[in-house]
Amino acid sequence: MSDLWVGDNLSDVKVKNRSLVLRLLKKKGPLSRIDLARITGLTQPTITNIVNDLLSANLLQEVGVSDTKAGRKPILLSMNDQAFYIIAINFTRRGFSVALCDLGPTILFRRDSSYSLLENTEIALLELQKEFIHVLEYATQSLRLILGIGISVPGPVDADSCTILAHPTFLKHRSLDLRFYLREYDLPIFMMPDADAACLHETWSGEAREAQNMVYFMVGEGVGAGILIDGKIYRGHHRQGGEIGHTSINLFGPRCVCGNYGCLESYCSIPNVLKKAQEATWFAESSYLKDISSQRGIEFHHLLEGAKMGDSTSLQILNQLGQYIGVGVVNLINLYDPEMVIIGGEAALAQEFIAGTVDQVLEERLLYREYINPRLRYSRWGRDVALLGAASIVLDHFIAGELGRF
Repeated sequence: MSDLWVGDNLSDVKVKNRSLVLRLLKKKGPLSRIDLARITGLTQPTITNIVNDLLSANLLQEVGVSDTKAGRKPILLSMNDQAFYIIAINFTRRGFSVALCDLGPTILFRRDSSYSLLENTEIALLELQKEFIHVLEYATQSLRLILGIGISVPGPVDADSCTILAHPTFLKHRSLDLRFYLREYDLPIFMMPDADAACLHETWSGEAREAQNMVYFMVGEGVGAGILIDGKIYRGHHRQGGEIGHTSINLFGPRCVCGNYGCLESYCSIPNVLKKAQEATWFAESSYLKDISSQRGIEFHHLLEGAKMGDSTSLQILNQLGQYIGVGVVNLINLYDPEMVIIGGEAALAQEFIAGTVDQVLEERLLYREYINPRLRYSRWGRDVALLGAASIVLDHFIAGELGRF
């Protein structure tokens, strides 16, 4: 039996056991009381007491009966995702989003802002406070049920102090403590780098609910990795690990903003992919892309639409994207030997056009390709994964019993 699901019958560990039951139902539910006792090793009376307490707290709900062939059919339980709510904030390189989420987490209401409409950092932060208030106004009837604020950010952060150490776009100064701007709302605040938050989200609601060793490879505005080792997010000694985007794949490649040369991010981040698409229009390589460019800027969805229509340039650019992503996946597998790799971020939307190329790169380049075969999956959350990841940060602390709500 895995220690992950083993509980304790001592009376002074009620919170631990309630946390265990909630985590189990969230990741494996719906389950019956008998299932919970069998998996955790807790006695049936202990499970009954825990379930009754959680039902009384509105954290669980009965959702039908088990499909057994004989005898009394056990009642199935699941977590009640509407028991509490979370405010999620995601900073990107182009703007930020503030959302009210349930425990799914599912986005119930959101507000988005673009930095291009803002003059400077202070105005951007005032805009953040304004959008935050809009979300609170939407949640007026449920304010007492808000557990906390989760924040996901690109670039280096100090998660313990909720400080953005350096933002790649709009923060001209360093070490921005967001608690200063959100302190008046008297809510717990938690922060993670966006790739870590996305990785965490996949462990609660995505492909990796039962994974213990997994890498989430985020390819979007930037390139990074969230790394799960023995069921916990790995950050490294200085808590800045996972920067796969700033590993060099070409010693003589272009200079990256980080100071390195030939960084992976310089080849497969979505802005650089779109730059290649724009360059293709200069040489009239695609009438489709040239028409798009003349009307408005080329976005990633335009490449996907072009590929679906058979535009050869769009297909070629996505194929090259798949090659670079494949190289990144090979590097991550060789480094961490995970049971699963999830390709996420905006690039995952191109799965139908890049999956074959990625598989081919793994077949050709992976060190132990004849002996290991980690599962390769594509995230289904698209651009919203980091925002949902911000909600998952709070969810993770809540289910661990750290917020005093059960």
